Amino acid sequence: MNDVGSLGALTPLARDQAHLRAHPAPNFWALMPHQLHQHTDSACSLASAVMVLNAARGLAGHNRVGGLVSEKRLLEKFSHTTWPSGVALDGGGRKLLELADHLEEALGFYDLPGWQIDRVAVASPDAAAGDVLRAHLAAMEEHPGYFPIANFHLDLFYGDGTDVGHFSPLAAYDAPRDRVLVLDVYKADYEPAWAPVDHLLKAMAKPCEDGQLRGYLIMRQRR
Repeated sequence: MNDVGSLGALTPLARDQAHLRAHPAPNFWALMPHQLHQHTDSACSLASAVMVLNAARGLAGHNRVGGLVSEKRLLEKFSHTTWPSGVALDGGGRKLLELADHLEEALGFYDLPGWQIDRVAVASPDAAAGDVLRAHLAAMEEHPGYFPIANFHLDLFYGDGTDVGHFSPLAAYDAPRDRVLVLDVYKADYEPAWAPVDHLLKAMAKPCEDGQLRGYLIMRQRR
C-alpha cells in the first residue's frame, strides 16, 4: 500500500509518526503490541476482537506470558455460536451487531466487569454522524481503555476493488488534521495507515448486501 491508494486518501504510518511522537495516544500503545493478521479471509472480526481484548486485559493487569487471548482460544469459548463457522475459510464473517454480541459475552469470559460495548450504526456519512464519530475519537485520545473497531467497505476505503465488508481497530486520532489511524488486521495487503475521518465515515456508511448497517463498536472502560 502507498499514499496514492484510495484516491490519495491514506498515509501509511511508516511514513508519518509525528502525531504519535507528540501525543500520548494511550490506546495506540495498548493495541500495537497485540496487532495480528487474521488467519482466514473471513476472520477480521475475530482478529479485531483478539486485539482489543488483549489490550483491555493488559490495562487491567491480566495479561501473563502464555496466557494471552488468541484466535484459537477465543473461538473455543464460542463453540456454542456460529462464530467459528463464520470465520472459517469462505465463512462469510460477521455483521456489526453480531460482533457486538460476541464481545459483550467475551467481557465475562475474560474478567472485564468494568467494561462495556457501545454500538454505533452509520446510515449516512452526514455531518451529524461525523460529529458523533469525532467525539468518540477524541475520547479515545483522552481516555486509556477506549477501543473502537470500525466495520467498513474495503473498496470504498482502499480503492482496490474488493467488494466486501471488513473490521479493524482504530488506534489514534489526529484532530488538527482530522484523521484516524486504522490498524488493519489483514496485514498481507494493508499496513497501518492514517485516513481522513470523512473518508472512513463514507466507507462505514455503505450498507451490507442484506441491508444491515455497518458502523463501529467501542469497547471501553466505564467512567
